[in-house]
Amino acid sequence: MDIFNRNSERKPDDHFSNLMFGRKAEPVQEESKVDYMQLMASVETLMGLYSQYKPTIDKINLNPLIAKFLKKE
Repeated sequence: MDIFNRNSERKPDDHFSNLMFGRKAEPVQEESKVDYMQLMASVETLMGLYSQYKPTIDKINLNPLIAKFLKKE
């Protein structure tokens, strides 16, 4: 009898082992419920807003400001 592998041979109704070593936690699997229609509607709204404000974003020209933060000193 191998005393080091006894834990793997435990039975769920072994009260002594459960008291000494605790019960093994069973992994809980949660189902992801995503409303894909709502997600696609949100993406479509965001893309529409981006295309609407893109000329304004291009006029602002944030490249020097972004380059200043990315510049390594």
